[in-house]
Amino acid sequence: MNEYIPQGMVQQQFRWEWIHYCLYQYLQKNNSIPALQPVFDKLLNEQEKQLALLKTIAISNGISTSPATIYVKYKPYQECVKELYDREYQLLQEYLSYAEYFLSASFQNLGIHDLIHSQLSQVNTLVGLKLALSNPPKEEQHAEKPDYLIEKGYRLERVASGLTFPTVMTFDSQGTIYVAEAGFAYGTQPGKGRVVRMKPDGSFTEIAGGFGGPVTGIAWHDGYLYVAAGDIGEEHAAGCGQIIRLSLDGAKETIVTGLKTCGDHFTGDVIFGPDGKLYFSVGTATNSAVVGPDDMLIMKHHPGFHDTPARDIELAGTNFVSRNPLPEQQGAAVTGAYKPFGEPSYPGEMIRGQLLSNGVIYCCNPDGSNLRIVADGFRNTFGLKKFSPFSEKLIAIDHGADPRGSRQIRLDWDKVWEVAPHGWYGFPDFFSGLPATLAHFHADEQAKPTFLLKEHPPLSSQPLVRLHSHSASMKFDFCTHADFGRPGEIFIAQFGETGFEKTEELPGFKVVRVDLDTGQISDFFTNPQGDFATKGPVRPIDVKFNAAGDELYLVDFGIMGTLQTGRHPKPNTGSLWRIVKTK
Repeated sequence: MNEYIPQGMVQQQFRWEWIHYCLYQYLQKNNSIPALQPVFDKLLNEQEKQLALLKTIAISNGISTSPATIYVKYKPYQECVKELYDREYQLLQEYLSYAEYFLSASFQNLGIHDLIHSQLSQVNTLVGLKLALSNPPKEEQHAEKPDYLIEKGYRLERVASGLTFPTVMTFDSQGTIYVAEAGFAYGTQPGKGRVVRMKPDGSFTEIAGGFGGPVTGIAWHDGYLYVAAGDIGEEHAAGCGQIIRLSLDGAKETIVTGLKTCGDHFTGDVIFGPDGKLYFSVGTATNSAVVGPDDMLIMKHHPGFHDTPARDIELAGTNFVSRNPLPEQQGAAVTGAYKPFGEPSYPGEMIRGQLLSNGVIYCCNPDGSNLRIVADGFRNTFGLKKFSPFSEKLIAIDHGADPRGSRQIRLDWDKVWEVAPHGWYGFPDFFSGLPATLAHFHADEQAKPTFLLKEHPPLSSQPLVRLHSHSASMKFDFCTHADFGRPGEIFIAQFGETGFEKTEELPGFKVVRVDLDTGQISDFFTNPQGDFATKGPVRPIDVKFNAAGDELYLVDFGIMGTLQTGRHPKPNTGSLWRIVKTK
């Protein structure tokens, strides 16, 4: 393997370390505990050392690290410590990936060992600080949880209710709201979705139904609605998913078909770019490229399903032994990557890339012609993509992998990507820009993840931001209106965890805002009650600003439930909300 550093990786690390230097200075200045003064002195010394080491790495690779103007946001003291821990831990994993993969032959000469040692020292110190400054467990247990929390200066208003598993909304050129209902939820049988139009009184009228669920995206363009439908319950020869052009009289025209959505993940959102092209995504068929016992329900409908790559790949020949969950078959099964369940792979086996593939972002003309792949190597860009109004760059949100199935991946993050044409974003061997072989991803009592591919394309970049594991970060929008506040930041709907992995805090059930320049994340709306909420949104799945940019609309999927809560998906609990700035 030729050594390389992914595009922008060192520059972003240098920028983050400068931000951390400012945050440590803030903590030191506001410290009221004399015993902690030497601790902050040491943290600042380590920070200066890391900036110098990063500059050495950059110079050795011909990379400039001149920092641009950075506007750092300072949170309350305890929250700042937690923020620093999360960010420094991520940087530690990136530095470990230099030694593990990107610069594995030369890392000793570049001082990366010293960088890792210094970073680990900081992370360990921050663990202690976080615990020392946290609330006592008993105090947390007895604190009454509010119905919901929203950033000061904003008001939440219910617009409509009674929706069944809504996933996305859009506006037409007159500002009329359209909402898509998925047709089913995880844990229910595949059903039919529909698109509805909201009337002035908050009620809905159906424009069209009968879409093969789940319906995951709608967009308005030149008098039509464009609908993404997973069609997982259907039996199409080349796949399942479709993109459908919908007239307001309910007439449908399928413009793209055969998309590889008959698996764990489906279509994502649909948008139109500044070039007039239609952009949409298709997720991976599996959790981490191997069909396993966790896919039993899908195998009932589509017994031969598996991941299909977008480009030619050469397999390492790694196979996975698992129990056979199919009732008509007994014993164990051996399954390879990119293979149907029970079919092994062999070293050096070539799998040809296909146009109709998994883990991809597509674009095409508005009539569906000239379909092409924009980029690949994603896992599930459900939330998907919006061209930044500030840079016209394509931005995508990608879901992290889970500790389930035959190849379990622990504590992967959701992440925000800036998408480059023809770029490769890591699946199945890199998660959140990091090699799967890092100890961070190794689930307890499970086989350590190894590479499935013999060779890898160059990784396009590192994520702009990593979001909380299992927060299920869905759709998002850019704030462009100064009167609403936070112009330039993105607002992300976080659906919330579904029970795959226990984490320190309840992930998701939020709307967060993110500064893409600094990578800083702030809670905007929070549902502390999870699936038991009764007075506010339960599971945010989409957020969109109106045309004026002064109102943020929030689509609430409704009650989903998990095995842990004992609740099940509940129809008619979805709703639509509006968030406005108070005067």
